[in-house]
Amino acid sequence: MRRLALLGLVLAGLMASGALAATDPLPPGPKPRPPGGLAAPPPPGIAIFGPEDWGYRMEVPSDWLVRVPEPYTVVMSGAGGTDGYFAPIAVQNVKAPRPEDPEGAAAEVLAAHVKAMQARHDTLRVVQENAFRPPEGAADGGRTDLPGGRQVVMDWRGQDGILRQWAVARPRPDAAVVHLWTYSAERTLFHIRLPEARAVLDGWTLVTE
Repeated sequence: MRRLALLGLVLAGLMASGALAATDPLPPGPKPRPPGGLAAPPPPGIAIFGPEDWGYRMEVPSDWLVRVPEPYTVVMSGAGGTDGYFAPIAVQNVKAPRPEDPEGAAAEVLAAHVKAMQARHDTLRVVQENAFRPPEGAADGGRTDLPGGRQVVMDWRGQDGILRQWAVARPRPDAAVVHLWTYSAERTLFHIRLPEARAVLDGWTLVTE
């Protein structure tokens, strides 16, 4: 039951602030956009999450649970009854505070996220923070049309011991939106599931005009 507190924390944190479309203010329907039009079908066992007007597509294991608690906010995890259920990945579209400066906007969105986490967890500490760019081999690796982002790793003490979160803020070159990606779990589980979370992050591509 204690692990459920982490999942509730992720959902509560994402629902605390509004989210928005990357290209259109009208919220889409709850169903993911079909992967039609992709250059190639996803590999076996992989599904594409990419609702229209959210501004991105993401490769996820096809047996994962995908929940949309609010417009332009998604929480993904392994199936119920597995450890993966307690290591959720979430993505939220956040209004860019400085649309004319995408990289600065990403830094501000990430700083606001850290501040909000500190307000909820007085034991929180920042383990590391630095710039983010998709690595070579990732879906967006080597793309020069995308501005750089920021990333941070944080620890705090919870009911299950030490919890860890990796948060990545990616700005867009074509809309006043920053995509905030988070991966959260109890610290031991965090490292066990990290390769899977990294694969999801690497399979995340921003859709631009």
